[in-house]
Amino acid sequence: MHMRSLIFFALSVAKPLLCLSFSVSRESSRFGSCLHAHSDEIKSSTRIFFDMSVEEESVGRIVFTIPDPDILPLHTENLIKLCSQERRSIDPRCSYVKCNFNFSPQFIEGFPQYRWAHFLGGRGRNAVGRPEGKISDPDSLRKCTHSIYGGVYYGLRYDEIPGNDESAVVLTVPLAGPGRGSTGLSIVRVGASPQEWRERLLLNSAVLGWMEPESNDVLLTMARQRIGPPTVVDSGVIED
Repeated sequence: MHMRSLIFFALSVAKPLLCLSFSVSRESSRFGSCLHAHSDEIKSSTRIFFDMSVEEESVGRIVFTIPDPDILPLHTENLIKLCSQERRSIDPRCSYVKCNFNFSPQFIEGFPQYRWAHFLGGRGRNAVGRPEGKISDPDSLRKCTHSIYGGVYYGLRYDEIPGNDESAVVLTVPLAGPGRGSTGLSIVRVGASPQEWRERLLLNSAVLGWMEPESNDVLLTMARQRIGPPTVVDSGVIED
């Protein structure tokens, strides 16, 4: 009887411990899966730069953050590759270097025609797909469409951009007109624009990223000078 009591006692203690161990194992597995899934959802951001000059006089560097290259993968990949100049050895035109931003009253702050944006056309030679073709990604566009008064825009939501309440400057690519799906990009001063403009400046374009605040003085120099067109001296991807 004494031996049977000991066996019964041992089993009565071991059973809850085994159940607890099994339960903890299941919970660990569950949370481990969640953590793994969450890490897969985190996208790596990319920082790009443009070194700018006016009439061969340096005005400084503008840096942009592209937080999620997978929102519009084709448009973003094309922009990053053009900035990094990685295809320049194959096609010298696949680059923004020595390209000018548009220069007219529409792009000079202080004129009544000023549009609160600065457009760089590039050379019309894409770094993704056929160089002379048009980039099209309707499936991705459907997933990031944002309605505003007067129409829609795509990509990142403006209200999720840092500084969107007063100072945000965003990087966009056109999705309508002759420059769509090509090398054109715009630096859009949404935050500083009049209230009646704001997000409407983004109509028919895709927001890929934002300008880092430290670049604001360089952008203001470009926007307010009346000497000549701002020129890209160099561009690239910043390796953190």
